[in-house]
Amino acid sequence: MKKSIVTCVLIVLLLGLSCKEKRNTNQTQIESKIVVETKKSPSLDLVWQTDTLLTTCESTLYNKALDVIFVANVNNNPWEKDNNGFISTIDTKGNILELKWLEGLSGPKGMGVFDDKLYVTDIDRIVEIDIKTQTISKSYALEDEPHLNDITVSPEGIVYASGSNTNSIYALKNGAITVIDLDTKGRLNGLLHQKDGLFFIDSGKHYLGSYSFSSKASKIHTEELGHGDGIVQLKNGNLIVSDWKGRVFHIDTTNWQKTVLLDTREDDIYAADIDYIQETQMLLVPTFFNNSVMCYKVNL
Repeated sequence: MKKSIVTCVLIVLLLGLSCKEKRNTNQTQIESKIVVETKKSPSLDLVWQTDTLLTTCESTLYNKALDVIFVANVNNNPWEKDNNGFISTIDTKGNILELKWLEGLSGPKGMGVFDDKLYVTDIDRIVEIDIKTQTISKSYALEDEPHLNDITVSPEGIVYASGSNTNSIYALKNGAITVIDLDTKGRLNGLLHQKDGLFFIDSGKHYLGSYSFSSKASKIHTEELGHGDGIVQLKNGNLIVSDWKGRVFHIDTTNWQKTVLLDTREDDIYAADIDYIQETQMLLVPTFFNNSVMCYKVNL
C-alpha cells in the first residue's frame, strides 16, 4: 500500500513538473513572438539607378496621373541665383525621359502637385509650373532670404513651403501667402501634410516634429536623425525620413522609435528629398552630389 501511495505521489509530482515546463515553454514562445513582432521593420533592396546626368539632384516627386517622376536639379550651388537649375522627368524604371523638361530656375528643391500644376521652391520664391505647357505660369516671391526648401500640398490645394533660414512655414492659398512661425528654433527642411497639421524635419537640430493647425503648437517626436531632409508616409501610418548625409530611417509612429534602413555615408552617397510610390512600394532617393536617383523596393 505504501508503495502505491509513493508511486501516486511521484506521478502527480512528475505531471506537475511537466505541465509547469510546458507552460514555461509556451510563455517563452509567446514572449519571443512578441519581441520579434515588435522589432520587425521594413528593409530596402536596390532596384535601379539612373544615369549620372541629373546634376545635383535634390528632390524627387512621383506624378501618378502621368506615371512619371519629376526630379529637381539645383545644378551645383543650391543657394546661388545662377539661373542654371532645371527639372527633369524620368520613368518608373529609371530611364531619363527629358533631361531639361523645364529650365530657368536657380536652386529648385521641394516639389508638389495639385491638379495640373507643379509647385517648386526656388530659393526665395514658389514657382507654379503648368505641366501641360511646361512653362512657368506664376511666381510668388518672398523677402528676407527664407532659403525655401521643401513643399507639401494639402488635399484642398494649399501649398506649404519650409523656410530653412527663417524657421517658418509659408502657406500659399488662392494666390496669397501667410506665414506660420514655429515655436522651435532650428533649420527647417522636410514637410509632410497630415490631417490636423504638418510633420516637419529640423535639419539643424536633427529631429522630427509635428505642428498642429488647431493648437498652433509643435511637438518633438524623434531625435538624432542627422541632417533630416525628406519625409514620406507608408500605408500603415509609419514614416520614412532621409538624412541628407546618406542615411534613411524608418519611424514607427506608435512609439516614435527609429530604425536605420540605409547608410551610404562611407560611400559618400547622399540621400536628399525622397519620395515614395505607394502602389509599388518604391522609395526614390536623389543622391545630390552623386547626380543620380536610386530606387529601392520597400519590403514591408
